[in-house]
Amino acid sequence: MDQHHIRNIQDTCKKYKLCYVVFQTSERALLEGVLLDNDSNSANLLVPEDLAAPESRYFEVRQNGGETFRPRYRKYKKITLPLASVVAVYLSPYYYPSYPYIYHRNYHPQ
Repeated sequence: MDQHHIRNIQDTCKKYKLCYVVFQTSERALLEGVLLDNDSNSANLLVPEDLAAPESRYFEVRQNGGETFRPRYRKYKKITLPLASVVAVYLSPYYYPSYPYIYHRNYHPQ
């Protein structure tokens, strides 16, 4: 990769520091995570990793209507990604629900 492209990636990383971003590598892999910091040739990311909930009825949560679901658990691991292998950096959009924030499955406004 040329130095101009790496400098553009560095500037984008400085702009998106501490944001949830998506990195696209030259192998077309997408890595998403929180961008901690970067230096002249690498970037540090906190990448989420899903964990399975323990198999116990105490970890099930009941909703109205008798449905149960298992909560979602994540842990984050720190990885270092060389900027020479990065093709693009995207800011990941954050979804936030609109008012009233909690929707029931059989919710029908009148």
